[in-house]
Amino acid sequence: MMLKIVELGKNYVKLIVKGEDHTYLNLLQHYLSQDSRTVLVRYNIPHPLVGEPELYLRTDGTNPLELLKKANENIVAVCDDLLSQIQP
Repeated sequence: MMLKIVELGKNYVKLIVKGEDHTYLNLLQHYLSQDSRTVLVRYNIPHPLVGEPELYLRTDGTNPLELLKKANENIVAVCDDLLSQIQP
């Protein structure tokens, strides 16, 4: 995965997320939408073969990169918890 910031403002960010598809972006969108500081989150994959996935996040004034980091930390925590339950 490679992130490229296309636009960054005080309360919004538009990213290109190279190397990802609906699997990760839908999960990330879900976790971001659960955060009360998120005003709008959406992603778009213009074309599955040649398009670069884009993610747009608007917040209530909170640093959008901070929210992205927190959402990813939450995803990792859930995965770690699941792994701890299935490992002998």
